[in-house]
Amino acid sequence: MTTWSDVQKHMRDNYKLQDDHPDMMSMVWSYDDGRSQKIIVRRFDAAGREMIEFKSAFARKGDVEAEEMLAENSKLPLATIALSGEVYLVVYNALLSHLDMEDFDFCLSRVAAVADTLEEKYARQDTF
Repeated sequence: MTTWSDVQKHMRDNYKLQDDHPDMMSMVWSYDDGRSQKIIVRRFDAAGREMIEFKSAFARKGDVEAEEMLAENSKLPLATIALSGEVYLVVYNALLSHLDMEDFDFCLSRVAAVADTLEEKYARQDTF
């Protein structure tokens, strides 16, 4: 059973962190083409269960059409698009106890990749 302490240790040992807080960590995923994508990992409780959230911003409100984002949402293989304040995010939530470190790395890389692809397609610049 994976714990938040396991996740923290794994991230500290394997990634260069941008933020390292008790319930949230972040890093910047860098790609060979020079693009990069910040991804935030945080823990939270939902219905008495410990959850983990992966999220990565890709566009600002007003830069993309909400209806187009809803249509794009139905095509995503992993994660969903959400609007948080003025920023569109790719978000994926999972039960922490059911996520081993191989799955963690997969989710981390996929959420970053999906957000970067959407950012390149809709924002047309490497902002996040």
